[in-house]
Formats: sequence, C-alpha cells, structure tokens
Amino acid sequence: MSKVITVFGATGNQGGSVIDAIIADPKLSKEFKIRGITRDTTKKTAQDLVKRGVDVVSADLDSLDSLSPRR
Repeated sequence: MSKVITVFGATGNQGGSVIDAIIADPKLSKEFKIRGITRDTTKKTAQDLVKRGVDVVSADLDSLDSLSPRR
C-alpha cells in the first residue's frame, strides 16, 4: 500500500515543483500517492495534476470549514 504525501499549494510554483520532483523520482513515485491541496480544483493547473495521477482536493487555510473532514 502506498503512503500518502500531502502537498499544500499544489498549483503554485513551490507546491508544483515538489509534485514534479516526486513524480520524476522512480522510487518516490512508487512509494507515495500524492494528494495536492489547492483552493480551486477547477483551474487548468489543478486538472492537469489530476491527469498526472495526483489526488487534487480543495481546501483554504483561511477557512476552517474547508479543512474539516468530508463525510
């Protein structure tokens, strides 16, 4: 079973770079499933991440409701 690594700011420069590095590394990409956190999952950059196998989730650190578990 893969471990999950969560990357906040997945559609930004820093978060995107972290995701790129994990996907490009054969060992890391097999060991970890990536969960990318972004405020807007409908953005093209977010949808591009989905196409690359990233689990993209919407959350905003300024909104506690968006950080609560979904049931």
